[in-house]
Amino acid sequence: MNKFVTQTADVIASLGTVIFVLLMTIIAMIFVGHGLYYQVFIRCMLPWQAEIASWVLSFGVETTVLVITCNVKYFGSRKLPLFFAICSGFIVLFFINAFDFSQSQLDLAIRWFMGLLVSGVNFVYSELFVKKFNDMQFTTNLLGELELIKHQSSESNQQLISTNAELTKAKADIDRLVDYIAELETFKKKEMDKVTCKFCKTIFPTIFHLNSHMRNCDVNPRKGEKLSVFEAVV
Repeated sequence: MNKFVTQTADVIASLGTVIFVLLMTIIAMIFVGHGLYYQVFIRCMLPWQAEIASWVLSFGVETTVLVITCNVKYFGSRKLPLFFAICSGFIVLFFINAFDFSQSQLDLAIRWFMGLLVSGVNFVYSELFVKKFNDMQFTTNLLGELELIKHQSSESNQQLISTNAELTKAKADIDRLVDYIAELETFKKKEMDKVTCKFCKTIFPTIFHLNSHMRNCDVNPRKGEKLSVFEAVV
């Protein structure tokens, strides 16, 4: 039940409903205008001319009203829709002989009420159409901006994922590099130890230089003696 009520409310409050009611009013005013124009034209035209002219003029006037109503945002003043609303009311008043004061007060009141009602409906719907159209444009633009933000956010997320993957790979590479450096340092230390004098800690380019030096090293307590095979570096 709540879903039905919500959907009904959405339909009633939609721009399509506003346009539908506005078009119904315009169509009704075409027939009313035709009747009024025909009463005037028949006095100076042939019947078929008055008929055609009445339809054409009524359709043209009401179409103009519709176009102006739908494009009122392009005008600097909102007085134009008010002017056409008043004109629509007078068309109805003239058509139903609301200015024939020989009628009863009740008949006059009914006729004037109809004219005022038509004027009010035309003006209200012209304003309502503009506001609903602006709301629709705002919603459309907002949805477009949201889609753009969503797209940019998706791209940013992809870039972030790619960056995180690169950082993870770089961290793994750095860890491997650190391990390699540690191994190289260990290897370097072992190699340096092989060519380092154990007495004076001097480093020599080759093992042969080291062996020659150790025998005559000043720090060697057994300087000048021949090194045993266990003391020689091989």
